[in-house]
Formats: sequence, structure tokens, C-alpha cells
Amino acid sequence: MRNLTRFAVVLVLAALGWGVYWWIGAAATERGIAAWLDARRAEGWTAEVSALDTRGFPNRFDTTFEDPTLADPETEVAWSAPWFQILSLSYKPTHVIAVWPQSQRLDLPDATLDIASERLRASLEMGASADLPWQRSVVEIAGLGLTSSNGWRASLADGQIALRETPEARGAPVYDLAFNLSGLAPESDAIATLRETMGLPEVIETLEAELTVTWDKPWNLSAIDDRRPQPRDVTLTRLAARWGDLALAGDGAFTVDAAGTPTGTLTLEATNWREILELAVATGALSEDVAPLVTAALETLARLGGDPDRLDVPLRFARGFTLLGPVPIGAAPVIALP
Repeated sequence: MRNLTRFAVVLVLAALGWGVYWWIGAAATERGIAAWLDARRAEGWTAEVSALDTRGFPNRFDTTFEDPTLADPETEVAWSAPWFQILSLSYKPTHVIAVWPQSQRLDLPDATLDIASERLRASLEMGASADLPWQRSVVEIAGLGLTSSNGWRASLADGQIALRETPEARGAPVYDLAFNLSGLAPESDAIATLRETMGLPEVIETLEAELTVTWDKPWNLSAIDDRRPQPRDVTLTRLAARWGDLALAGDGAFTVDAAGTPTGTLTLEATNWREILELAVATGALSEDVAPLVTAALETLARLGGDPDRLDVPLRFARGFTLLGPVPIGAAPVIALP
């Protein structure tokens, strides 16, 4: 009987100890978030929530932000939503799950995006140091819809985006990035006309890519409160896209300077490439003025390859220009995170 009593006392003390640990942890979580918001406001940000609440006893710290609003005056990027959640296990607080609501808004310097989704959540594993280095992240998307103030819309049935610190470059700002999107449907007047003319289906069946990216600084907490890491060296190991009878594959590598200008070469393999050129013209990616010159040059390359409907061609970025094969087709894209 005495042993049973002692065992019961131990259980009660353990339960009380765990309860105290959970309460301290929950309070520390909210204090840390409040301190981060205060620090952003001190830097001139808009950083507001109407309420902050942590629940999940005994095994979870589930924090809900009510009416969060963040706006960075330096980058002119702002985000707002009716709520936002960060979920974690109380015994593993560096592995969190972020959950977004079914509607939110993202303001960019040149547009506003209204975002709707059936499911949008991310799993994030971080290191235990004070700057919370990001080691692995997976974003899951379902039923996504984007509406831009610039007049275009897009939807996505399913998607997954994965980021992980490259194992052999532990501690360096080198990350593997992969995304797999299915059921992507861009909508604009030009694309609708082109789709009807070419008999394309409404959705792009698949869009997949795998890359290794060296950034100018690590992904950690400063990516939110300071500035986003910017890509500097990009190796594209796999690109695959299919839209009806149109297919595109590729690989290659390029560097990106401080202004976001790329230099390097991607090797593209295009099936039914003439229709892809028509799509590029319709979306503004290729100027109508240079389209005939590009078409003529690529016709020659396709004939040399033996299959007039299939084309292997280098897409080069050099001195601020984009060249498709031997033909310059416009300015190089600016590759920079806002």
C-alpha cells in the first residue's frame, strides 16, 4: 500500500510539473511573439493582432493570431488575414506547422493579390539557435485561387513546395528547392483567346521543378523581420511542364547578381514549340516584333534536329538580355524576392 501511495504521489507531482512547464512555455511563446511584434513596430512596420491565444494543453502549443496585419514600409509588402495559426508539439517547439485561413490578402509594390484556398499549410523544422535557422519546410496547397488587382486570375488544384538545407552544405546558405503543381489554370483575356484558338485545355496538367540554390544569406528569422534571402547561384536539375499537347523540359544553371540580373544557360526541350511561341507572344513574354525572327531561327534549328515539332534549344541570359538560341528576345528577367 505504501508503494502504491508513493507511486500516486509521483504521478501527481509529475502531472503538476508538466502543467507548470506547459504554462511557462505557453506564456513564453506569447511573450516572444509580442516582443517580435513590438520590435517590428519600433522599426516602422505595421504589426498588429486583435488577440493572441495559446491553447493545446498538455502536449501542444497552438497559438492563434486574430486579425493579423504586417506591413514592411521598406519593401512595400503587406499581408493581412482574419486569423493565422502556429502549431507545435510542447516537447518539440522547433518543429512548427503554420496554417493560413481560407482568405487572405497580399499587397505588393505593383499589385494586390486576394488569396483564397481550401488548404494552405506549411511544416517548418528549425534549428535550436536563437536565430531559428530553417532546416526543412514543406508547403501543402489545395484549391488555391489568386485574383490580382492587375486584372488576371489563376487557380491551382494541388501543389507542394519543399525547401531543405542541402545536407552536404550544412550551415551554408545552400538549399534544395522542389515544387510540384497540378491543375494550374491561369486566366486572362489573352490566354482565354489563345486557349480557344489553339484548342488547349483549361488547366496546365503539371508543372514540376527541382533546383539547388545558393542564397546571399541563410533562411532564418531575419528572412521575415529584416529582408528576404536573395538567390545568387541556381542549378536547375529538372524542369517538366505539360499543357495539352505542349510539353517543356529543361535543365541548366545561372548566376544572379545583386540587381537580380541572371547570367547563364538553360537547355530547353520543347514539343510543339510553335504553339509555345504563340503562348509566349499572347502573354507578353515575347514581343510581337521579334516573334517572326525567333520563329524563323527555331525552324532552322528544328530541321537540323530531324523533328520539326520538337526542339532542343539553349535559353541564355547574358549582359541583361535573354536569347533563345541565337536570337535576342528581350530583357533578362529580374530574379529577386520582394
